[in-house]
Parts: sequence; structure tokens; C-alpha cells
Amino acid sequence: MNLEKIKTLLIDISQFEIIKIIDNSSSHASHKGVQGLTNELTHIEIHIKNPNDLKRLDIHRQIYSNLNSEIQRGLHSIEIKILKN
Repeated sequence: MNLEKIKTLLIDISQFEIIKIIDNSSSHASHKGVQGLTNELTHIEIHIKNPNDLKRLDIHRQIYSNLNSEIQRGLHSIEIKILKN
């Protein structure tokens, strides 16, 4: 898995705009929860704009739903930053 795959999985969410996705995996490589995983992308940070004023919980649900396949493959942490318009 790579950042392009993550972008592809999130591209169809039209309710908000993805600003950037950051791979933070290297800063967590020694953590027990990710040792031994074959997937090298384990921690990501997603920055989005929320022009439709969606509830935070709805945004989190949508992102987690779209990334479920990657979570099953070892994506360990998703940090979501919601920017004001």
C-alpha cells in the first residue's frame, strides 16, 4: 500500500476535500503494534476541508469505511485533521 492507493480510496468522497495525506509510519516503526506487519504504510495523517459542515463523527465514519480494506492489511493509525473553511 502507498499514499496513491489511499488517495484513490478516498477520492470518491464528495462531501469534503482532501488537502493532503502524510505518511507518518517511519516515526512509529519500533512500536510493538506494528512490528512484523508486512505493510510498510501503517500510520497516516489526513488533512481535509469540510465545506458542507459535516459532523466530525460522520467524516471519521466515511474515511474509515473507505479505508477498511487497508486497515485489514495493516494500516494501524489514521489521524484526521479537519480544517475550517
